[in-house]
Amino acid sequence: MTLAARAPVPGRFRRPRALRSERRTLHSWLMLPVEAVARLMTITWNPVDAFFEAVFWRDAKRPGKPFHGGWNSMAGRLARAVVPRTRNGAHVVMQVTGHHLRLAYVSSARTLTGAPGAVELGWYTDLRDVTWIRDRSDVVGGNHEIGFVDGSWCSVHFVGDGWSRMPDAFPLRLSHLDAIPTAR
Repeated sequence: MTLAARAPVPGRFRRPRALRSERRTLHSWLMLPVEAVARLMTITWNPVDAFFEAVFWRDAKRPGKPFHGGWNSMAGRLARAVVPRTRNGAHVVMQVTGHHLRLAYVSSARTLTGAPGAVELGWYTDLRDVTWIRDRSDVVGGNHEIGFVDGSWCSVHFVGDGWSRMPDAFPLRLSHLDAIPTAR
């Protein structure tokens, strides 16, 4: 599971630390220069273009809103938890049980035997706090908006086998044609 492509990414220090006991692997050390070059390539060097994009063109480029509520809302906490800070990277897995909505972090680093790395439970909330899920496959296949009791909602992208069955576990499923319910 990832954030939807057009959802805002929380800053580094807003994101939770995950898999703290894990050590950095040789692969992640070797990838540091590649990541640094990739970050430098994304910097906008012209301050005038950056100003106009921030002020005038941002909303025109992004149709629809991918997120509603602040970073401290329930949707904001979910958005922060979907992009954890780790040493080696992690795959985020959403689990819907009878009573909870949880995120689990599975390390991207493999052991010497080739087995998957460490697993850690992350953010969770009571399933009663989730009021609806809305299919946004009209935007991109696998995109869904998850709404919470405080009126906030967040766009996420389900990937992997069985993602199409994931919405069936939520209390109220909406299609992309349905309006977003308002908070009570």
